Amino acid sequence: MKSRTNFRPVLVLAPGVLAGAEKVVLTGINSLSELGMNPLMVIIRETRVPGLAHDFQKALPSHIQSVMIDSKKALDINLPKRLKDVLKDETLPLVLHSHGFKALIACYMAKGKAPHLHTHHGNTGHTLKVRIYEKIAMMTMKSCDEVIAVSVKMKEELTRFLKPYNKITVVENMLSLSNAERIRNERNSRPEFSNSVIKLIYVGRLSPEKGLMPFLECLSKFPLKERFHLTVLGDGVERSLVENFIQENNLSSLITMHGFVADPSEFFIAPDILIMPSLREGLPMTLIEALASGIPVLSNDVGAIASLVTHGHNGYFSKGFALENWTEVLNMTLEAFKHWKKNAAIEAEVLEERFSSKLWAQRTIELYESNLN
Repeated sequence: MKSRTNFRPVLVLAPGVLAGAEKVVLTGINSLSELGMNPLMVIIRETRVPGLAHDFQKALPSHIQSVMIDSKKALDINLPKRLKDVLKDETLPLVLHSHGFKALIACYMAKGKAPHLHTHHGNTGHTLKVRIYEKIAMMTMKSCDEVIAVSVKMKEELTRFLKPYNKITVVENMLSLSNAERIRNERNSRPEFSNSVIKLIYVGRLSPEKGLMPFLECLSKFPLKERFHLTVLGDGVERSLVENFIQENNLSSLITMHGFVADPSEFFIAPDILIMPSLREGLPMTLIEALASGIPVLSNDVGAIASLVTHGHNGYFSKGFALENWTEVLNMTLEAFKHWKKNAAIEAEVLEERFSSKLWAQRTIELYESNLN
């Protein structure tokens, strides 16, 4: 495709572990490049945990130009100046595209005449400190030229929170797996074993808002827990708590911990079901990856999960966060998981097309151009 040289998008992110927002940016910036853009990646390096920024930079495609700027505290008043210094020698008109709280604030204070777009990936609100940051982020978003919501439901929520601000557009997250078709083929070629163990998988942070601990409490008390085996991919502040709970409740034979896995795709071949007991979500990347691989989903009905999971069709929703609600989910899984699995496999290819990275890039470039004009 002919190179677009009349402006330059600048994507800004303070990365955490390589999870949802990080995968969106990594996949998205590569797709922008493939459509003729020359994007610049500005990585905010938290000096207390610099390895996160370095891991993200290593994951970037080699042809993407990146610059790293340091942030020494949560509210770093010098960060916008560092961002300005990076951008001052750029000759083309710029479009700033922030992801995450820290990038949002930095771009807001450093943008000058450049349009500023912000992708809102959802709130977690699992601590008072985080909730304060999220409140500041909501106020700051009203200054953006455009706010990008990753689902229709998120747009509806943002419309209520940001009223009368209404420059909100939906651009759904893209599928970050490049090998979804191979994963589906391998899943479909696996023989149906006659044993009675249902293979569950959890992929995500081990933190309170992800709800893994309440699910484990339910599993530990479930009379037929031996009918399940759970694989856990993830790391976070609750890892020791999770590991101790497994040990204390004699669940070691039923749960396998793998820690953080940058590319979980190979782990999507064997499972029967993804569990997503999150208390809050946006449009999770893991959800898209699992469904594109043909894996049905057990989850709480939060965020935009219901835009992809139909209750009793390609998954099942808990009616609430209480233990008895997840007990019902596990009972239903014993009865109906093969039906959900069949439907998820049938619909996986269509879902992969819906969440193509090329479509994401095309829609995002349209927003860049409309705000420049």
